[in-house]
Amino acid sequence: MKTTVLVFAKAPIKGEVKTRLGKTIGMKASCWVYEKLLKHTSKILDKSKLHYVLFENQTDATLHAIFNSSKSNRLQEGEHLGNKMENAFQWAFDQGYEKVLLIGTDLWSLHEDTLIEAKQALDQNAFVIGPSYDGGYYLLGMNQMNLKIFKDVSWSTSQVFRDTLLNVSESSIYFLDIANDIDDFEDLKAQPSLFNHFQKHF
Repeated sequence: MKTTVLVFAKAPIKGEVKTRLGKTIGMKASCWVYEKLLKHTSKILDKSKLHYVLFENQTDATLHAIFNSSKSNRLQEGEHLGNKMENAFQWAFDQGYEKVLLIGTDLWSLHEDTLIEAKQALDQNAFVIGPSYDGGYYLLGMNQMNLKIFKDVSWSTSQVFRDTLLNVSESSIYFLDIANDIDDFEDLKAQPSLFNHFQKHF
């Protein structure tokens, strides 16, 4: 079955990424952390050997350089995150992909085995989801387009995961291990290898 990973990423511009973290460590430092997360995500994707497509919030040469194995670079389209994700999934299924995974770039603990596990889960399940401790999710996958999953979700809140499950409660769902996005200083400190690297630079 044809599989692709849709990678949602923001251009690493100081003051526009990791702003919650930046309020504690400064916007220059938070942008540095974000670039490390981007590079880690790219490395894991390469290790997984899965086909992937970069969905960027704006055309950005740095993103293109980091995700240089992307099969295509596309702009996110939509009014809010839910619209953008829905449109990205629809594009992928329109291209003929049969398993579609979507990830962000905030997970330092992302491992290639997680992506492989998610791909395999779609053999027997309609959806695969990786919950995060903040009430959202770091990965979403499906094996056919389902618009219902994006409806009436309180985006950018701690209710995203709950709302999403309510939308597809009658479907088969595979749950990956819960993980921690890096959004603030406590999240950064909880990842010793990245935090130690950060302390050497700032």
